[in-house]
Amino acid sequence: MAATVSGGSLGRWFEQLCRIRQPTLRLIVTDSKEALRPNNLPYSGGVYAFWWTGNQNLLGQRNRDLVLHGPGGRDVHLMIDDDWLGLTTELPIPLYVGKTADSIASRVGKHLRLKDARMLPCGGDAKKAERPTTSCQLRGGVEHLFPDVEDTRTLILDNIGLSYVELDGDAHAANRFYLEDLAIGLMHPPLNVDIER
Repeated sequence: MAATVSGGSLGRWFEQLCRIRQPTLRLIVTDSKEALRPNNLPYSGGVYAFWWTGNQNLLGQRNRDLVLHGPGGRDVHLMIDDDWLGLTTELPIPLYVGKTADSIASRVGKHLRLKDARMLPCGGDAKKAERPTTSCQLRGGVEHLFPDVEDTRTLILDNIGLSYVELDGDAHAANRFYLEDLAIGLMHPPLNVDIER
């Protein structure tokens, strides 16, 4: 069966993606904080979003300077200000939007890397640090925002929530692509920012 685009459903899927299903990630991890509880997230493909649902003052006081590797090797400096985050709205803040063809549960687990107390070295500066894998953008981004927290698991589990839309199988490949792009374009999640080469 060939993949098709369900353009008329895109808005409804986006609306669903904006509904937080897990207000904190602590609700879906084991007591040891080292793994996701089985059967709490879908093992099917889809689009997902991580949200800051905790104390906004905590997020508002953190490192919000970001230096990315840009074209020609030059540094590109960004400032994640209150307006970008939408702090004045006092609503949950979208941090990262992603997609997966196979398993939302597996992909969330890779983002969280719960076996590690911290993934990046403590005390980082504005320059975006190299992550150990290409699939842990959320954890790397949070550790950039909070460079002095030695064990970021508790911070993440108590202050970040999750939403998702199941769009499984090859028939939804284009729909996952467009929904992720739409969500990034409308939500402006800071941990998705990349600079063209």
